[in-house]
Amino acid sequence: MIVTTLDTVAGRMTDETLGVVRGSGLWTRRITKFAYGGLRNLHATGLQELDEGLNQAKESATKEMNEQARKMGADAVVGMRLEVIEMSSGIYCVNACGTAVKLEMPPQAMPPFAGKVHVAIDPVIAYAAARPSVAGSDLRH
Repeated sequence: MIVTTLDTVAGRMTDETLGVVRGSGLWTRRITKFAYGGLRNLHATGLQELDEGLNQAKESATKEMNEQARKMGADAVVGMRLEVIEMSSGIYCVNACGTAVKLEMPPQAMPPFAGKVHVAIDPVIAYAAARPSVAGSDLRH
């Protein structure tokens, strides 16, 4: 499956647009509670753990999006966008969306060059190209 943020895939033409595909992933800090209510433990997290958690949520969202596209019979997802939203303190949602498309190879405009080309020159064109310039003539306007 080809996934790109561009609207097209280089070297391919879009044959059919199948529709919008989406995926989402959630990540939160570790919070545990007592059975009777109240917080028991709140793990302090650093930027590295936040980075790893958001990357896992991103992978989950793009995997879900790709599965939707595969079920639709798509070859690629174009125009893919990622969005990270902090839903509340420490709870993040990552959304991935794009357009599922079927691709095809473009037709060749010309056959490949196979050797020397012989071009016949029209005699009228040859005469016009060979005649002297009129820049020095006696003709005046």
